[in-house]
Amino acid sequence: MKSIKKITVITLILVGVLSFSKFENQPRKSSLNLTEVNVEDLLSKEELGWRPSSKVMFYVDTEIVKKSRGFSEIKANVYVLDRISGATNLLTSNNILLPYYKGSVIRHQVNNANLLELKNGDKIIANNINSTYSLNDLMKYRTIYESYIRSTNKLLNINRV
Repeated sequence: MKSIKKITVITLILVGVLSFSKFENQPRKSSLNLTEVNVEDLLSKEELGWRPSSKVMFYVDTEIVKKSRGFSEIKANVYVLDRISGATNLLTSNNILLPYYKGSVIRHQVNNANLLELKNGDKIIANNINSTYSLNDLMKYRTIYESYIRSTNKLLNINRV
């Protein structure tokens, strides 16, 4: 009986001490420079069946620019994320026209010569901003394209594949 009392007292003391002790989460530092990451090499390795990188992750963030009759105009930003430190770097940013249904007529201030079409029918508005990567080239990679589809589905509350 004495041993049960001793075990109970010791566990209560340990619980009391550990509940009032403070553990500090210090931000982890990474030696990775996001501006020098070879994006195309990492994405092409993932396309060939390699495991995704444990150092970086690519994702697309979208926001609505304008809703019109027959289509929505959204802004798509492609980021690379350092998984260790949580730092992000913007790779490219473009506006995209999303028709509501197949065959919808899009009358936009941009002429059709500046529109690049994706495989699902969305149209990228070519901009004059010089960035290292173009959205049209990055959308050819499955990782970026699937992240774009997930982001637009969540933004517009639709279900596209």
